Amino acid sequence: MQMTRYCNFTPLLAQPRQRSVRINGLATCLRLEEIYWRIIEEIARQESMTVGKLISRWALEIDLTQEAIHNFTGFIRIICVTQLLDKNHPISLNLIDPDASPHPLE
Repeated sequence: MQMTRYCNFTPLLAQPRQRSVRINGLATCLRLEEIYWRIIEEIARQESMTVGKLISRWALEIDLTQEAIHNFTGFIRIICVTQLLDKNHPISLNLIDPDASPHPLE
């Protein structure tokens, strides 16, 4: 079967990875697909902060703008997508190497 333009990526990017992070002083685990961790890591690099500090900032902003959060990881995914679409905060998809193996659990 021929590869399509929509599914031309390594399945490793869809593999979930659980990562322990401290969000505003509270230790928690987030389970996201590898592609989202790579996007988060790139945004954190661009902002010169750790992944935990970046997610903490997002959590505070979500608390300030949303009434109730039922799916925090869903909001994280949406933030990642909106950042990819944001012209003021470009993320090169070339940095997301489709041939690289996923990071080990941290």
